[in-house]
Formats: sequence, C-alpha cells, structure tokens
Amino acid sequence: MSTEEPFRQIFWQTWRDLVFVHWEVEPAAIERLLPPQLEPDLFEGKAYVALVPFRMTGIRSVWLPPIPGTAKTLETNVRTYVRRRGAAVEPIPAVWFFSLEAETTLAVKVARAMYGLPYFKARMRYEREVCAGGVERRVAESMRLWPQPAPARSLVEAEFAAREPFREAAPGTLEHFVVERYALYARHRGALTRAIVRHNPYRIRPGVLRGVDAGLVAAAGIPAPPPGAIALVHEAQDVTVRIGAPRAVG
Repeated sequence: MSTEEPFRQIFWQTWRDLVFVHWEVEPAAIERLLPPQLEPDLFEGKAYVALVPFRMTGIRSVWLPPIPGTAKTLETNVRTYVRRRGAAVEPIPAVWFFSLEAETTLAVKVARAMYGLPYFKARMRYEREVCAGGVERRVAESMRLWPQPAPARSLVEAEFAAREPFREAAPGTLEHFVVERYALYARHRGALTRAIVRHNPYRIRPGVLRGVDAGLVAAAGIPAPPPGAIALVHEAQDVTVRIGAPRAVG
C-alpha cells in the first residue's frame, strides 16, 4: 500500500494468528455511534462490524529496543469501516474501533494516552489446535476487566481447512473491502485524528464459525448478531506492521 500523505512511523508490531469474523449490520446502528465527521463506509449498501482476535508481538518504538514485558499481548477488537462524511472516496480505506481488548496493562495505557483508542484491560486466552482430517481450530476468549463498561466477554471458535491456501483478496470483493484497511480514526483530546498503518497485503483463507459470544459487540452499543446469523470468517497470515503517528484532521 502506498500513499502520498506524510508518514512518520513511531512503532513496529507483528500481527499473528488473526481471525476476522464479520457480520452485516444496519448502517444506522453504526452511524449513531460515530463522530459527526464520519459516516459508515458501505459495500453494496451494507455496513459491517467485525470481531478480530489475534496475537501482537514485536511491539517496540522505532527509537528504542523492545522493553521486557511489553513486547507482546493478545488483543481482540471490535471495528467497523468508515469514511469522511460526504466524501465520495476515502483516500486510504479506514477503520473505526469501538473497543480493543488487551491483556497487557501498559499497552492499554499507552494506546489510550497516545492515540485516544478505546483500549480495555482484559483476561484473555488464545488456543491453536490441529484436529483430525486436516482441520485447524482457533479459540480466542476475552473477558474485560476495566475500565467500564465491564465485564464484557467475547469468544470465537473457528475452523480452517489446512489444505486451503492463503491468497490475497481480489480488489472489488467484499473480502478486500473488509481486510485491506490502512488508516484508523480516533477521538483524541477533543479532536478527530487519523493514523496510517503500513504492511504487506493480507493473505487470507476462509473458515467456519463453530462458536461465538459477541458480548463485546453488544457492549459497544451495536445489536449483537442473533443466533444463526451468517458470519464471514477468515484467517490471515502474519504481517509485520509499521504504525504511524496520529494527526489531527478536524
């Protein structure tokens, strides 16, 4: 991904074992929760919300070596897709985070202070298992501890066929729309800010959702998907990520 915008990297991270679980939601349910400068970014008239558990490693500032005890964490985020209100096209496809759970206290405090992102301290687990018949199973669970609203829980149990290859999402597809996002908006100190992230395009493969608790979605104020709701499920290969500095955009 390239952009003409100024980019000042301040962090390195590696995102591992990513699982994306997406549901269609009413655009109005998203819009009422966004800052007035933003509106839902839609795919064929539909809005989406995602529950995304993964491992984060290699966390460090570009100016410092890794700090013991702070270089890795589990994370689960609830996100949607946005653009500037009235814009025909968002120059860099963007994300809005309703919440981000992490097991590392310092990660929560730094992200809240530097980016204004709604991080929460949580008790978390992530399990990988290779089952019979070439099935790979992923189980990610999170229980929010603080700050409020707590407690709030999520659980994702997904299965992927080991023989299914990882591929880049084709431009113009729903899969490309939801995963290829290289900017994030946040509220920070009364202003709307945006930060750019850079990494190689995701290589993903589809999966099947075997169990879910979308309590974190409900805690964000979004109607939780009803039992049996169709979910779009993908696993992504690991990516090394460059995190840019946040900039006020109005």
